[in-house]
Amino acid sequence: MTRKIILQAASAVALFAACTLIYYFWAATQQKTDSTGYATDPATEYLVTQYADASGQQGTFYTITAEDTLIVIDGGWAQNADAVRKVIKKYGGTVNAWIISHPHRDHAGAFNQICADPDGITVEQIYDNGFDYDFIESVGEPYDDITVMEEYYALTKDAENVTHLKRGDVFSACGLTFSVLNAYDDIVLSNVGGEKDYQNNASLLLRVDSAHSSMLFCSDIKYDMNDVLLSEYADAVSCDYVQTGHHGNWSFSEEFYRATGASVFFFDAPSEITDTPDFPACALKEYFQAEGKAVFTFDTAPNSVTLK
Repeated sequence: MTRKIILQAASAVALFAACTLIYYFWAATQQKTDSTGYATDPATEYLVTQYADASGQQGTFYTITAEDTLIVIDGGWAQNADAVRKVIKKYGGTVNAWIISHPHRDHAGAFNQICADPDGITVEQIYDNGFDYDFIESVGEPYDDITVMEEYYALTKDAENVTHLKRGDVFSACGLTFSVLNAYDDIVLSNVGGEKDYQNNASLLLRVDSAHSSMLFCSDIKYDMNDVLLSEYADAVSCDYVQTGHHGNWSFSEEFYRATGASVFFFDAPSEITDTPDFPACALKEYFQAEGKAVFTFDTAPNSVTLK
């Protein structure tokens, strides 16, 4: 009897050990090393990934992923729709939250394509910058085609799963907290300069917080809003990672970016922009590098960091 009990106990221990090894092997296969060298645990952490645009131009497409979580930010040009579809279907075909910073061609073009023809993709919630369609249509854009805005409006105006965000809003999605520091409103209208670039300057400034990390998405906000945002949100912009405004061009000041205290900065553009002195992004990139910051561009995409 004693021998039988010993054998049973030994078998139980062996089974436990085997299960433990299987679990740790499974956990190791689930981890993904981000672009800083950190191994992300999808059970407790979120991977933020930046993708290049299939058009070869500047554009914005990010995902935030974890176990059973997929959040999409923008999506890039219409030519990028197939690439966005592949990423979404890789994660199961359901987007828990799709955030459109503003409906310009290099941000909402792919969304429009997928929204018009989902092909098995489900989008649970959509968030945008609360733009005034009638106003933007009446004043136009200084240099941008408003067709994508018109398409976006037609596709979403009657949708029940769309939330038009406002400055000061705070919402939760998939365990993350999103704070809206900029959106379309009278503050933007009163600060936009001679170019009347309303949509870029009214794009979302989002702070995303997990338990121990944060990231600032500056969308396409330009220098017009620098002073008012820095004055109003000097403390709120403090974070670990930053997506630079307007692809790094004609964007926030060095003072604004210093206030973030971030260690990693993303430029949503190829080297033709980030390494060409004709573009302000080149000087801004060199500034960050001289300060010892990590800089990611389309040249090394997909690039990723971890919200811990």
